[in-house]
Amino acid sequence: MIKFFTNRELSLKLAINLAKWKRWSREFLPPDPLGGMQSGYARQYNSDEAFTVYLGGLLVSDLKFTIPEAKQILNDLREWLVAKGFYLIAGTGVKEQDVDKLVNKYIIFIMHNKNLGFYYTIRGIISNNSNEFKGFPVRREQYTETVLWPKGNNAENLKTNSINSLNITEIFNDFANELSLSGTFK
Repeated sequence: MIKFFTNRELSLKLAINLAKWKRWSREFLPPDPLGGMQSGYARQYNSDEAFTVYLGGLLVSDLKFTIPEAKQILNDLREWLVAKGFYLIAGTGVKEQDVDKLVNKYIIFIMHNKNLGFYYTIRGIISNNSNEFKGFPVRREQYTETVLWPKGNNAENLKTNSINSLNITEIFNDFANELSLSGTFK
């Protein structure tokens, strides 16, 4: 059964100002086909719609992307997020493949090049252990990486001035826990 949430419920559970939540909702989702100021129906969100608004809001409020940039990032990452099971309804029945079975968490590195636009390196952390190297404490991390080039570009040695990172697994798990959803990522 699909659970639906209201603006007020999401605002309270996620500790986001109600006006800010509504503004994000208008920006990151298409208009509500049933709602409207004069329809008498309050908008209701399924978990995937709520996650889209939540993630878009984090891109704007925490990482300081503009609304159009956040929309582009959400659009670029949507297929990957669905494939990896971060959208509970759209990703229903998603099966982990190959090395994905070993991944404990994903971190998305968002990079921007003024000529090519946004591109992404997605790191799937398999293990992260403390070790010693020549008498110094170090961390040994094993991971897999995927590079997404949404515009079909694939440039070697591409230069970028800034990199933003999203610990998408923690963001999703926090979201799911606050809403008491059953689908957390590992």
